[in-house]
Amino acid sequence: MFTIEQLLAPLSRDHPCGEDIAFSPELDAIALARRSDLRAVGTRPDADWDFVARRCAQLIRLRSKNLKLAVWLTEAAAINAGMRGLGDGLLLVAGLCERYWDSVFPLPDEQGCELRIGHLCWIAARTPQLLAAIAAGAGPAFGAGARPPHETRLLDACHCMGAITELERVIDARLGAAGPSMSAAQRSLERMMPALTAAARAQPEGPASAPVAWAPAQTREHAVAQLREAAAFFRRTEPDSPVAYLAEKAASWGEQPLHVWLHGVVNDPAAFAQLARMLDLGADAKPSH
Repeated sequence: MFTIEQLLAPLSRDHPCGEDIAFSPELDAIALARRSDLRAVGTRPDADWDFVARRCAQLIRLRSKNLKLAVWLTEAAAINAGMRGLGDGLLLVAGLCERYWDSVFPLPDEQGCELRIGHLCWIAARTPQLLAAIAAGAGPAFGAGARPPHETRLLDACHCMGAITELERVIDARLGAAGPSMSAAQRSLERMMPALTAAARAQPEGPASAPVAWAPAQTREHAVAQLREAAAFFRRTEPDSPVAYLAEKAASWGEQPLHVWLHGVVNDPAAFAQLARMLDLGADAKPSH
């Protein structure tokens, strides 16, 4: 759907955050697509989340680095893509605050940074709700037959925890005590981790009974080999497609133990130590260098 670096790229040298579109018809259209019902806790299935995600990403990339757009995109990404989307969205919010604090929209006014704080408070409060909806299997990302494998769900949860920790760090650095806390989101995800870890470590009972047109992978090695075959196919037939890169990356991750993968994606030592404790990695969590 989007890459974080694409959305964080400056719009121009003189105006890296572009223009203020606070009162534009584009924002009105996104608000309408969300069908905002502030009483709703779930995913509001009548909303057009594909449009929300696509339009927010387009506007951030092409017109305005705007925190309202970023938190709306985070919500839509979580509903469309689960914890992976939620984590990516939170990292986008953190990146905008870290790279563009002097010029990201909304700009400070006579009240200071209250509008920015409001958007950050909103996503801090919304994140536990989104995690609960994801855990309940709500949203288009988790329709019948679409739920990701247990290992993928655990890795996505680790990615999301790292993103929550990173946003907390950036908020503290930019706003100090005036900023919202992400502790409720952290606690919500921490409560989900034991079940995700147990499911990922459990051995599958056997191959799926539903008929398939190809032989399903029976071992990790077979699955990794299939990923590399898929990467080779897309490199050959669609060289401009990102699928080849993503499949090769997934294959590389599939060959790594969990603690090695975590060292590669969680750069903050405190966040890594927290995840290692929750996942009970023990001695495996020690760096190899």
